[in-house]
Amino acid sequence: MRYFSPAAAVLCLPLLLAGCGGAAQDKPTAQDDAAWDQAMTAGRDSFELGRYTVAVTQYRKAADLALLRDDVSAITEAGYDLAVAQLAANTPDKALQTAQATRQAAGVRGQTQLYSLDLVEAAAHYRLGHYSSAISSATQAMQSSDSALAGRAALVLGLAADAQSDSANLQKAAAYLGSLKKPLSATQQADQAEIQARVLRQSAPQQAEALAVQAADLRRNDGSYRDMARALALAARIASAQGDQQKARALWERAAQSAAAQSSGLNRMDAQTLAHGSINKGNYVPPEDEAAAWARDAGGVSLRPFEDKDAQ
Repeated sequence: MRYFSPAAAVLCLPLLLAGCGGAAQDKPTAQDDAAWDQAMTAGRDSFELGRYTVAVTQYRKAADLALLRDDVSAITEAGYDLAVAQLAANTPDKALQTAQATRQAAGVRGQTQLYSLDLVEAAAHYRLGHYSSAISSATQAMQSSDSALAGRAALVLGLAADAQSDSANLQKAAAYLGSLKKPLSATQQADQAEIQARVLRQSAPQQAEALAVQAADLRRNDGSYRDMARALALAARIASAQGDQQKARALWERAAQSAAAQSSGLNRMDAQTLAHGSINKGNYVPPEDEAAAWARDAGGVSLRPFEDKDAQ
């Protein structure tokens, strides 16, 4: 049975399984082990192809097989990967439920220190607008000895702190990312640039805008398009604050069209699920759909200019 750790994949998704890896263990010959391994491999392959709903199905199958074996390591890995795939599929509410269910299943089997689940919960909380809970979970995940995982957690900490004007935690995230040992990966460089841009956007807006654009370029080259769009939108806000509305509208248009192209439909939260208490932690404020909000900020643009209108 092989174990992988796609920790770096939780927000930006390549956040996802760029950075996955790990040494393969001796592979058992038992059929149930082979079935788990097959489901995990199929899930990973589907994820890397962007077929997130297929990945969700395969990882869910792997999680059930892990429960069958009562194998805590397999349970935590399959549960984490399932939650990450659900984040990639733009269902952070389901990702949060999966992470919490995985934590419960691991806990009754004696495994309680799960920084990878802290990270995925932080990312899900951030995407849902649970900023206080995102800060709490990200702070916990930053205690991990895995620098890639802790670095991703610092990014989430900075994003959530900035969203609720928490300068102390924003500075904490920037300090952690600034302390990472060189050489830095492209993802780490982009995380560092984006959080530093958020720190400096009031005091040094021109430098902050340049850092946000740098982060977007690094994300693009790394294939991290969700993070790229967020960095473009940050650059747009900084340009707008400086009075350059033409540049701001262009940046918002680019961010909006990229975000819209990442899925076949705009993000729609499961309001009924939330209303009925399936998610009851944090200070939930449903964020407006990013693509639609950025398109409005750009002055109203077509989100899908190449869409075949006759096919509708």
